[in-house]
Amino acid sequence: MFKNLDLNNDATIKSFKSFKNFTFTNNDSGSGVFAIKARTGSLYNYVSSSDEIITITNDSTSTNFFAYPTYVMLNNLYYSKHGREYVRSGSMNRNLHSSASVISVARELFGEKIKPESIELTATVGGETFTIKDDGEGNLYDNAFSSSFSTFKTNKFQSGSSTTAATRGSGSEVGNIFYEQGLLVFTDTGSYKDVGFGTSYTLKYQSTQTHYEYEYRVSAKPFEFNTSTNISLTPDRSGSQTISEGVVSMSNFFPPSHLPTGQGTGSYATFYNAATESLGIVTGSEFQPFVTDIGLYSENNELLAHGKLAKPVKLSKDIETTFVVRFDV
Repeated sequence: MFKNLDLNNDATIKSFKSFKNFTFTNNDSGSGVFAIKARTGSLYNYVSSSDEIITITNDSTSTNFFAYPTYVMLNNLYYSKHGREYVRSGSMNRNLHSSASVISVARELFGEKIKPESIELTATVGGETFTIKDDGEGNLYDNAFSSSFSTFKTNKFQSGSSTTAATRGSGSEVGNIFYEQGLLVFTDTGSYKDVGFGTSYTLKYQSTQTHYEYEYRVSAKPFEFNTSTNISLTPDRSGSQTISEGVVSMSNFFPPSHLPTGQGTGSYATFYNAATESLGIVTGSEFQPFVTDIGLYSENNELLAHGKLAKPVKLSKDIETTFVVRFDV
């Protein structure tokens, strides 16, 4: 028994975002989070063997990352005029110098993007430990200089525009985070230039994923759906299925018919014929079925979603009965 839904009035789709905490350390390099170097050099006569190379090993596979091509990629995508237009941000301060350190997070580890203001990187470089956070707008700063960074940002990242600590290189602003690409780029050329390459680091962040809540209102008017598909209401419990003799393991899918006797002794039926009638108890005017399952189907009668009620609900003969089917994708 089917009934068409009015998708304009009976269906609602709402979106919501979910977030998941992740923690990685330098010991996880190769598992999707790793640090690499970027540095400029001569455009001509490039010799890869003389470049700075970072080798990342994942299981038994090793991959070499070359510093100069990495620098060119970063500059073209994010720091050149074209790159600034490609990745926009309301208050991102982008300045790429002659070198940078990069921590890359694989797409499958952050979903749609790294959640803004969720970054916390603890790194030890040269015996000094830094705690680096993001401001939610693409800037990385040393948390020890958070107040100076706030002043620096308020003054539109103009060096010398506020306190001495609010100038580049003092720790107030050390790089950028590109949330949708999973890239942390440390552009500071001072104390932070080797972040990711010190004795250790721990990266914490939250991934972002959009989900959709589908809600369908399924209604049954009085005397609609007033028949049952329960096979217990048909003679020999045959239901609407015809199963010919010789079908293997049919007893796994159908209950015993009238053949078993005593306390479970006897045998199963060897075939089933679709019922042509129902038991007398369902033919009277007082019979009213209970709803136990609701299915949502496509135009081609393909089952798309199946909902099972916590307990059977009896349909009313006087008023419309409405069920709400809700699920997340």
